[in-house]
Amino acid sequence: MSPMDVFGVVYIIENAQQFWSELEDILHIPDRLTLDRLDATLRRFVSFCAAYHEQYLQSPLQMEHAYDLLLASELLAFHSERMSDILLDDARNATDPHLQLILYSVLLVYGRQNMSFLRSQKRWQPLLPLLMDNVVLDVDPGVEDTYSGLVTGSSSGGQAATAVPIEAKLRSLSVRLLYEVCRVQKLSLPELEIFSDTFIDYLFELVEQTRHMQDETFNYSVIKLIVALNEQFMVASLPSHPPHVHGKPAFEHKKSEKADGENRVLRVLMARQGSSMTFGENMIFMLNRADRTPEDLCMQLLVLKLLYLLFTTEGMSEYFYTNDLRVLVDVFLREIGNIDEDNESLRHTYLRVLHPLLTKTQLRTMPYKRAQVIRTLESLVENETIHDIDPTTKRLVARCLSGDWCVQFRKTLGVGAPPRVDSPSSVMSEPHGMAAYAERARSGSIRGKNYKASRSAENLLNLGHARGPSQGRHGPLDGLRQPSADSTSSLPKAATTSAPTSAVSRRRDRAGSSPTEPDSPVSLLSSSSSSTLSAKPRRTPPPPPKRRKPPAVPVARSGLSALTASQPSLTELLPKGR
Repeated sequence: MSPMDVFGVVYIIENAQQFWSELEDILHIPDRLTLDRLDATLRRFVSFCAAYHEQYLQSPLQMEHAYDLLLASELLAFHSERMSDILLDDARNATDPHLQLILYSVLLVYGRQNMSFLRSQKRWQPLLPLLMDNVVLDVDPGVEDTYSGLVTGSSSGGQAATAVPIEAKLRSLSVRLLYEVCRVQKLSLPELEIFSDTFIDYLFELVEQTRHMQDETFNYSVIKLIVALNEQFMVASLPSHPPHVHGKPAFEHKKSEKADGENRVLRVLMARQGSSMTFGENMIFMLNRADRTPEDLCMQLLVLKLLYLLFTTEGMSEYFYTNDLRVLVDVFLREIGNIDEDNESLRHTYLRVLHPLLTKTQLRTMPYKRAQVIRTLESLVENETIHDIDPTTKRLVARCLSGDWCVQFRKTLGVGAPPRVDSPSSVMSEPHGMAAYAERARSGSIRGKNYKASRSAENLLNLGHARGPSQGRHGPLDGLRQPSADSTSSLPKAATTSAPTSAVSRRRDRAGSSPTEPDSPVSLLSSSSSSTLSAKPRRTPPPPPKRRKPPAVPVARSGLSALTASQPSLTELLPKGR
């Protein structure tokens, strides 16, 4: 239908201003207009946009503005049911691709604002085959961006602006419409028969073909359609019991072989396991880039359900590369900690998927950030006396912490299962963290209880030998001298223990001569201790104290007085002339 023959008016549009002015005039509804004239006004709007969309509706913003004018008009404000039926009827019967493009676009915009319109299966069921036909259209793979009109492979080596084929626009729009319908409707297994294995396989192949597109919008749209179809097959394969049993969601129930066989998305992906790696990689990218918008929150739930299915299905648990799984752990750590209380169900889904992610995939034998995972999980259930903890959150956290990876990790740290590991409260309240670890290293508990003492005596002995021949008259006892004049009663004890100490020091020097591991707390503590001790001999010795008059020797005390008289005083051992 041409815009010139609705009311017998011929349009001559020369610029954008005339286009938008005429579009507003079309949507101006005069008083006492009959229903037939209302129907004709809607069709006139669609035909006018279809005739000039390549000139004046090239960008998404221009298209959005035109459709906002229609949604704000009296046509859909007061006659929405009648107008929506006309749009669906014309979309089923239209053969002009330009007319189909405008009709599908209006249906998509109106459906996103009115979910009840998308939920009507009786209305949409006849349109689904037509949308699927547009998806499988052959489009030049060189066509890049659906809206910007950029293609690669130009003669200049760069990117040249060109008109995007109408087939590419229809394909992208049909994928988005199918996703919206599958997202909000609940289809039965007979109704899902229309999505054959061939069609689903083509969707996976389309993801691989469009992985190099500069604009990833279309690639992500196809992935969202796949995960929405997976949700449909999962729900349709469940028995007729309620969706939640004993606090567990439907997708967490034990799967049967029949259910797995009825899920065509899983069946096709298993057959394409080695040729659909882009699908898995981009699913992780979509989770990583998701915002807090309602659309992205819904997408996260759908992707997480497919991830849970892959991790718990035999033969698909190692579908992802190990590096992709590590990125996935980083995403989980960020999202679990940042999700607000209004989206508690999304956090529960992340926790449900986290358990098989750490116990079923390669990460069960290749640890990655286990301490951070434990700390994040325990932060969700700590401070229960201050605020209420959701019972489902407590149950899911307990399940994750009961995994073999967590038990083994705590055993390697020498920590029992009941105490928390690396939780913020334990780090702040308990003195048995890194400070206690460093204290044990300083006291010699890592390399032996007397490790520091033997090193100290060894350095002091070396200090006595390093003073040269001019200071040779000062023995090893001189290294034990205190800055003040101590009592000479300690000299016999030091004289009797000097020889064993040096022997023990030599033995300990040989026993502890093996180097420690690089960058370990032991090596850091040992190196700092040895550097401090080795720096002491180079310091200038303090000046000797002033000579004091020795005390009188009692005549009646024979034992201690004889020993005191036979030993030189401490001041006589000091070097003269200093």
